[in-house]
Amino acid sequence: MGLGWPLSLLLVFATCVTDPATGAIVFGDIPGTVEVEDSTAPGTTVANFTVKCTNSSITPRVNQSVSPVTSFFNPPNILSPSIYQVSLSPSAALDAKQVNQYVLTYSAQCATEFDEYSLFIKVIPAKRLECNTLPADIAPLQVPEDITPGTLIYTPVLKRTGTSTLNYALENSSLPFQMSREGVHAPATGFSREQAGKIFSMVIVITSTDGISCHIPLSVQVMPVYHNQVNFTESSVAKTILESAGPLQEIIQVRANAENVGNLLYQIISPNTNYFTIIPDTGMIMNTYNLDLKRNPGLAETQLLVKAYNKLHPSDFATIMVNITVKQQNLEGPLCSPGVFVTGIPETFSIGSPLWSLSCSDRENGNSTLHYQMEDAQSPRYSFRMEGPNLLVNTTLDYDSEVMASLAFQYRAAILVSDSGSPPQTTRVPVLVTVSPVNEYSPQCLQRSFSVREDAGFGDIFGNASGIDRDYPFNNIEYNILGEETGSSTMFYIGRCTGLLHVLGPLDYEKVKAYHLAISLKDIDNGAEGPRSTLCNITINVQDVNDNPPVCDPSFYERSIYSTQAQSLSLVQLVCSDLDVTSELTYNIVGGNINGRFRMEGNRLFPNTFSYNPDGIFDPLTFKLLVEVTDSRSTPWFSTTAIVLVHVTPWTTTVPTTTTSTTTVPKEPIILHKTKEYWAPDPWFVVVITLTGVLLLSALGLLYWRLCWRKAPGIMSQPLLQNKANGLERNYIVAEVPGKGKGANEVPSLPLQFDGRAQDPVTGQYYLFDSSTGARRWV
Repeated sequence: MGLGWPLSLLLVFATCVTDPATGAIVFGDIPGTVEVEDSTAPGTTVANFTVKCTNSSITPRVNQSVSPVTSFFNPPNILSPSIYQVSLSPSAALDAKQVNQYVLTYSAQCATEFDEYSLFIKVIPAKRLECNTLPADIAPLQVPEDITPGTLIYTPVLKRTGTSTLNYALENSSLPFQMSREGVHAPATGFSREQAGKIFSMVIVITSTDGISCHIPLSVQVMPVYHNQVNFTESSVAKTILESAGPLQEIIQVRANAENVGNLLYQIISPNTNYFTIIPDTGMIMNTYNLDLKRNPGLAETQLLVKAYNKLHPSDFATIMVNITVKQQNLEGPLCSPGVFVTGIPETFSIGSPLWSLSCSDRENGNSTLHYQMEDAQSPRYSFRMEGPNLLVNTTLDYDSEVMASLAFQYRAAILVSDSGSPPQTTRVPVLVTVSPVNEYSPQCLQRSFSVREDAGFGDIFGNASGIDRDYPFNNIEYNILGEETGSSTMFYIGRCTGLLHVLGPLDYEKVKAYHLAISLKDIDNGAEGPRSTLCNITINVQDVNDNPPVCDPSFYERSIYSTQAQSLSLVQLVCSDLDVTSELTYNIVGGNINGRFRMEGNRLFPNTFSYNPDGIFDPLTFKLLVEVTDSRSTPWFSTTAIVLVHVTPWTTTVPTTTTSTTTVPKEPIILHKTKEYWAPDPWFVVVITLTGVLLLSALGLLYWRLCWRKAPGIMSQPLLQNKANGLERNYIVAEVPGKGKGANEVPSLPLQFDGRAQDPVTGQYYLFDSSTGARRWV
């Protein structure tokens, strides 16, 4: 129900009660109208009433409807079987200014009986103080920095004023604001510049005389107001420049002071000139054209009035006077002839000798004093120096270096000629000096002694007889063998360009132990003076290698001794030698030493105890000993064999072997390694070859059988007959010639008897024969 309802409706009591005598539903203890303050808290009980069914014990079913429609009231709560409670819902927010009365209609039903009752809820304003709080996300209240002191800036609004007198105050009394019943006022002295831009947070406290209070939070932002700030620290500045420096040269930069210099712009106010300009953002003054005093003498002195202003506040500006003085300058340097000096000299050119005398003049400053000096960037450095206009060699101009080779043997420098003008001008004269080579040094030998094994093969390299040459190109030497000893002319060869020594002929240490050669070292391509040569005498020592077998002279010895010969008495001393001086001969018995009856000590053969006991061991009477003579204990080694034949005559005093201890010389076993090569195919290959052979043999046997048993059509079994009529013991074959009659070749019919069967060795065909007559017939 809105505020526009008639007041009479607020006082209407609508009660609809069914008389117990006539109806079945009875509403009891229910008020017609209930007054509720709009400050009543949710959940508060508004009223209680009873509903009964008089004709039965059935609990009536009660429904509630609210007009105007709202959710501020809970459905009736059953406290007991007939008592119901009306209360405010959790969302209740009553406001008498919005709706001052609600009608709650309750309908009750008992079986088939139905009845209704209306309850009027009158909402009345609460008699208490309540502030209208500003939203939390509202922006701060903005006031200008230069607001009039004491101006009212905010008036608080109350939802309910109550009935008592109100008192207004600020919670924080230290804030510069003033408070009155009208509201919040600006400070009495106004805002300072330090307070500009700040946000002040405050709480307005409104208190009634009955002790009730409310609070209104408020934020006030002081908006800054612009103040003139642009200024120059000086009233004028001066700058002197030289003429003809080119356009757009930076001359001088003026700077103004301000709180935010990024907002400053600069401009030239006067005079209106085309020769100077200023960059608005930086204040840099530049010349727009080349300043030439010869064409425009008025440019010697110029005064520019420059203005700096705030682009956001153009009325905030300041000015400064800029005095620019243009001075005449020395623009042309000395003129030198020639402009580039190019020459070539030998590398032996003496230090301090003059190369060139420079001729220079200065037309702009007359015949003023000229200064000559070498530019620092010489390559190589400090190669030349100046004495007045004369160019001198300062150091040795060396051709023989990798550095000069990388520079194409050219020295590069420059002469700087400066005048005495203002500013002084300098002319640069390049100098290019090419150095030609001079053959200054002879080749030198590095090594004069070499060693080579006597078993070195043809072409083997055993040394390097190369030398050195300090002339560039370095070590460019040609090698030749000039002199050799007799018989050694074909033994060695030296590489013409490399100096490597090669073996040509077979070497034999036992014949020649050392060779002496004279090698010529001649440098080539080292200048126009011609080559230089050096003779080096070298020695080639042949290293001995064991390549000769030992020789025994004689190689056969024969001795006769008694079996009682003392064991300390040698039988034979072998005389063996080896051409290899480093060989070491060793002697071992390798054969014929039956029962170990002999031993070798060095090259001497000694006997041991013999045994000639008929009942025991009976040694041979003749021993054929094989003595192996070896020339080394390590590989390579060679050996020879000497034969010693010893005849032993038994003597009666020979000690039986049963009581004689014999010394057996241990024989060192000889292990021979023989490598046999064989073919071991894979198993599958063997199977395939076997099957192929079987098939091939079967095919050949079948073919052979077919050839042996195949007969010609006209040749059948032919009897072998013996012609006895003519007395000839001769076999013959009776043949039938086709196409002829029987009378042409008749054979007498003889009775034949065959008692054997044989095979002809030529044809392989079988035939029958008669052993008594010799007759035969083919089968």
